[in-house]
Amino acid sequence: MSELDFKKYLDQIEKPPKLELKWIWTVAGPGAIIASLTVGSGELVWTPRAAAAFGYAMVWAFLYGIWIKGIVQYLANRWHTLTGIPASIATGKVLTKWFNLFLAGTILSVMPMWFVTLSSLSAQVLWISTGRRMDLLYFWILVVVATELLVIFAARLGKAYKAIEKISLVVLWSMFIGFWAGVLLGTRPDWGAFFSNLFIPKPIPPYESWIRTAAPDIWALTPLMLLGTALGSLGGGIQDYVGYQAMLREKGWGFLKFSDDMLKKVHEMGLSKISLPEDEESQKKIKGWLLPTKFDCGLSFFMVFITTIPAVILTIEVLRPRQIAPSGLRLAEVQVAWLTETLGPWAGLLWWLGSFFAFWGTFYGLHEVYMWTIYDMVRGTFKKFADITPNKVRMYLWPYLIIIGSIFFLTNFSLPILTAFASAATHLFALAIWGIALLYLNMKYLPKSYRPHIILVILAIIGICVYLPYGLIQLIQVFVPTFRI
Repeated sequence: MSELDFKKYLDQIEKPPKLELKWIWTVAGPGAIIASLTVGSGELVWTPRAAAAFGYAMVWAFLYGIWIKGIVQYLANRWHTLTGIPASIATGKVLTKWFNLFLAGTILSVMPMWFVTLSSLSAQVLWISTGRRMDLLYFWILVVVATELLVIFAARLGKAYKAIEKISLVVLWSMFIGFWAGVLLGTRPDWGAFFSNLFIPKPIPPYESWIRTAAPDIWALTPLMLLGTALGSLGGGIQDYVGYQAMLREKGWGFLKFSDDMLKKVHEMGLSKISLPEDEESQKKIKGWLLPTKFDCGLSFFMVFITTIPAVILTIEVLRPRQIAPSGLRLAEVQVAWLTETLGPWAGLLWWLGSFFAFWGTFYGLHEVYMWTIYDMVRGTFKKFADITPNKVRMYLWPYLIIIGSIFFLTNFSLPILTAFASAATHLFALAIWGIALLYLNMKYLPKSYRPHIILVILAIIGICVYLPYGLIQLIQVFVPTFRI
């Protein structure tokens, strides 16, 4: 088996850049998209549900849950940046195409669930803010049709990635500023309780009695499942992360600019141990391109975390004392008190505008991210599709999402149960499986000098050991609610 000649590509890549303040806007791209894609529903609905039920007792789970995912994602991003080889072609060659097909099947089964969840939440905001004068269905149709027209228009112009990148940055920073304004100007958080529960894991507490009447759909879930739904939606799942590492090629950092070429060569030659140059000068140049990769990934998950914290605090300080939790058709309604109770009644309009664009920005973003995910997996799994275009994937994927998503909506699905299943399948279980594969690639196929630091390896293993069984348990509980552990 021949080896890839990285030396011939080395002279063609630029000198790695130095860290600059402007990177917050220029470098942050795929990471910003993923962050905004997850904070829309994670911070506005699913995390507040858990925060309302558990109070400060579970803030440690939000901290570790986010960073575990960040570490797993960084393993994918560093592999792609260091080698130029997309993760899906590597897993397809090393673990066979059946591994990819298993993940792709799991991802495709869950994508319509997030499509209908995010479109429904966007429609709910419009429906509630206009006084529920018409059936929710009409608002949902309006949101879906308008969004599909917009994403098709952007794709036709060839500006789909650039458009979603800038929209994501605006949504992300707007949510961050708005949430923290509510916390700092309108509440007096119990910082002692917050920090005492932030770092040391504690058992999941049982529900308080008021949950039964205030939020029956929460009461119907086990505490483990409720927390799992929050952790799953928080920070995204494998259907987002495969697309994330694939989108990095748009940045062209280091060997990423040769990503298409590398994919075709691996299809022809197979994948043996990567023979990256190990002299000091070459290592400095190749590893130097990990800096923007680290920055993008680190900023992404940092933004998810610091946007989660004010949402958790506002829920605990504003909603929980009033025995209110996002529930039923009020998944996106009760949170208006975050701003009206802290900043004044005038902030209600700000809330409705902000929450709509947060949900809708997430809904808009999934079209492009999901395309990149399937694009990467199809090209990596099947040699005959190595030259497939993004538009070809869009042509089949988007109608699939619309059709299956419409079926879910019209059959009166349970949004919390649907999200619990989706979170368990792709945000916990499949993510852990993918983490194992990424860890194996980084440790087995890279030269020793290019392998991840031992601390990253240990943290990744801990995360995998938590998310894998947790995802399996939650999947069982979705179908067997009486199952306890």
